[in-house]
Amino acid sequence: MTQMLAGKMALIVGIANERSYAWFIAESLLAHGASLAFPHLPGEKNALRTRRAVDALGIKEPWMVPLDAGKDEEIESAFSAFEAKFDRLDILVHSIAFADRQWLAKGKFHETPRAAYLSAIDISAYTLVGLARRARPTMARAGGGSIMCMRYYG
Repeated sequence: MTQMLAGKMALIVGIANERSYAWFIAESLLAHGASLAFPHLPGEKNALRTRRAVDALGIKEPWMVPLDAGKDEEIESAFSAFEAKFDRLDILVHSIAFADRQWLAKGKFHETPRAAYLSAIDISAYTLVGLARRARPTMARAGGGSIMCMRYYG
């Protein structure tokens, strides 16, 4: 396989396990030579879950940092940590989705309260804006970059 992404750095946001879309995207980027970094949801359980998925990619000593993308200060902290370790960002993958499972149960969707819906939209869609805003200057220093996100219909 060609190494057309050799020397490129990707930040993969959203790997929860080996069935995550982000995991398969990371696998493909890795196969084409990209280096990868991985934010994960805060908490030891989430870190371990993401670590197991990243280990399955065969990456030794991956760069990982906690990130609740629904909080601007955590986006800033994660990007500051990323920039302290890496000198470039070429690819940002946003593969985050959230919905309160209570309202996904059969017969409950129509009862979804506004706050639960807005929370789902904030996490599943608006976090792309926050991550892209913060990624932009880092990508600019490397001459530009690409942002990939999973489409969300709300």
